[in-house]
Amino acid sequence: MTAIAIPGNRSGLLAPLIPSRAIGPDASTVAERIERVCEHLWEPLTLRHVAESAWVELADIAQQATVPNWDGYGAQAIDARAYLQAERFLSALPTTTPVPDLSVDPDGEVSVSWNLDSDWVFSVSIGPTGRLSYAGLFGTSKAYGTEWFLDEIPEAVLDGLTRLFKPRGRRVG
Repeated sequence: MTAIAIPGNRSGLLAPLIPSRAIGPDASTVAERIERVCEHLWEPLTLRHVAESAWVELADIAQQATVPNWDGYGAQAIDARAYLQAERFLSALPTTTPVPDLSVDPDGEVSVSWNLDSDWVFSVSIGPTGRLSYAGLFGTSKAYGTEWFLDEIPEAVLDGLTRLFKPRGRRVG
């Protein structure tokens, strides 16, 4: 059985990605100010709801896929490293990003997707090494590829999200 560490404290879209290793009085002052800013930003209900919804859904899907053959069709258990990469990915999303749908792929990777219509979708599969495989359908246009997640959402993925969430009247297929 794979153990998944589920954060017990505040986390999500507004959580700092990388803890600082800096020491000294200046580092402490900066860390305290960052914490205050995060606490302030955490207050609005809408941002808190978006962040918490994504984290709760990630934890739920992880719990359902902790053993091999969790789907009854031979799927691999969720990869703990893919789960951690998905946490980092969700944290790095712009705070204005709508809550995605999350699922576990049969290969143990985490899938993050946004579906507006049958022909307006964007999906990212997050692997244990930080490999992001993405695909989008924007009307009659398609985009797909592979990028690496290195603490920031790659430009190609941000472009896909931007295309997906343009107002309908301005969409270009």
